[in-house]
Amino acid sequence: MSHCFAAALVAVLAGAGLVPAAHASSPASPEAFGLADDRAAAVFAEPVLQAPSQRFGVALGAVPQVALGPVDADALLREDAVRAKSDLDKTLRFGIGRAVRAAARDGSWYRLADGERLWVLDVVSPGALGIRLHLADLRLPRLPQAEIAVYAPDNPGRVTLYAGDRPSLDGDVWTPTVFGERLRLEVRLPAGAGAESLPFTVDRLQHLYVDPLVKAAGSCLNDVSCHPEWAQEARAVGGLGIIGQDSLYCTGQLLNTVAGDKTPYFLTANHCLSSRREARTAEVFWLYQTTACGGPEPSLATVPTSSGATMVATGTLSDFTLLMLEGTVPRNLFWAGWTAAPVPNGTASAGIHHPAGQFKRISFGDRAHNPVCGGTNANHVRINWTDGITLAGSSGSGLFRADTHQLYGQLHCGPSFCGAGPEDLNDSYGAFAFTYRSIGSFLARGSDDSFENDDLCRNAGRVAPGTYKNLIVKSTDPDWYLLKVGAGQTVTVTLQFTRAWGAIGARLFTGCGQPLIADATDAGNSQTLTYSNKGTAPVTVRWQVFLLDDTRNSYSMTVKLQ
Repeated sequence: MSHCFAAALVAVLAGAGLVPAAHASSPASPEAFGLADDRAAAVFAEPVLQAPSQRFGVALGAVPQVALGPVDADALLREDAVRAKSDLDKTLRFGIGRAVRAAARDGSWYRLADGERLWVLDVVSPGALGIRLHLADLRLPRLPQAEIAVYAPDNPGRVTLYAGDRPSLDGDVWTPTVFGERLRLEVRLPAGAGAESLPFTVDRLQHLYVDPLVKAAGSCLNDVSCHPEWAQEARAVGGLGIIGQDSLYCTGQLLNTVAGDKTPYFLTANHCLSSRREARTAEVFWLYQTTACGGPEPSLATVPTSSGATMVATGTLSDFTLLMLEGTVPRNLFWAGWTAAPVPNGTASAGIHHPAGQFKRISFGDRAHNPVCGGTNANHVRINWTDGITLAGSSGSGLFRADTHQLYGQLHCGPSFCGAGPEDLNDSYGAFAFTYRSIGSFLARGSDDSFENDDLCRNAGRVAPGTYKNLIVKSTDPDWYLLKVGAGQTVTVTLQFTRAWGAIGARLFTGCGQPLIADATDAGNSQTLTYSNKGTAPVTVRWQVFLLDDTRNSYSMTVKLQ
């Protein structure tokens, strides 16, 4: 068993109360403070993603469709209202799963140049505010000419593109949300990739029916933009969509590491999601908040998103889940600080969350004893609200000390609602002091690879020809490598990664402080550096791998010497 896997397994088991806390990292009263995103603007122009039909100028005409029957959204909302009154769980069902079948014969086929083919189909779920489509048994040819595009026909400027040369593309994909009741699916296939057949199966979709612009009952929700002293922490908080049988909406937040390396760790609740499969469906909606106090309500369809995550650790006793976000995180966010020290009763506190799936709100109260749901005083903390409450959709949101702005819990459950009597103006949060026992080793600094510390030219990792997998590059920590190239030899370095999870670039030099010899900053899921030694003596070359955007990504590196 590898050390990394063993550490991850211990974290999961410790969080569930299945191994002693002594097996997890637990230094005395560790803490971290918040970290602002100081990344500079992108060093290159982001490529404009286009569907194949747009890129190749294909006139689609009337696109065939597979349409489902109508959904009784009012009946679903009534069910949700009943559940909200009887269940202290603060998750929000905002979409339902529906079976759908779409075969190759249902769409239109077009011929492109060089024998390539294009298939197009619309999938319609009447009345949907948004759609997520499941592509099962995905076996896209590992070629750049193979790709899948998903978008709304009335918004072709917002395209999700899956390319065949993306190394992380696997056999089970939930597409990000396409807003509206109609989703367009395009598939481009290289010549000879099979006659009139698709490299996946369409078997299910999520029909989103909760309109976040419909105001929740009551008027006790506080716009977070009206409290500028919490503006930084608000940028750490995101709305979280997850797919199980149906779609759930929760809240979570980025957590800083002690090293401050901008690893995109995202804390939410175990009852929101608790499996690796669910983590892969995660979709985070960022900066879903008003731009000024009392400003117009924003549209969820226009905010930046991050799609896909990896499960880091989860536990039931303090009801936590820690994710590593894989999809690119936008600029201008914030990594929240935290404290693993006990927080005294009476401590003034604030919670920032997305009640009812709406734009960001803030609630104020005091830390108290004896949680009314979800655990004991050993693993939960209670908050008595003095201004504001939480609602369905708020689950997983952080509870912060008012003095230090450090997180010390994530929302599990509670009876609070607008108009509640004094006995119900409280909620229960999993205690971060307990959660830390399971995740402290991760929060020391984000995970890295065996070449670390190779972030400076003089510390370059020595490599030989071959393939190196599971390498990690961070915005705060570029990677350097070196190799001796003999007279008359040529070295070729190829990097493969998932562009949608962060663009990676590379530069090659003949020595530290020497002029640039070659660079690679192209769009796509790979980069290549080449150097030929035309001299009569060996040359030791060094190359740097760095992020063009995002804060972290993994890659594989193949080194050939000929």
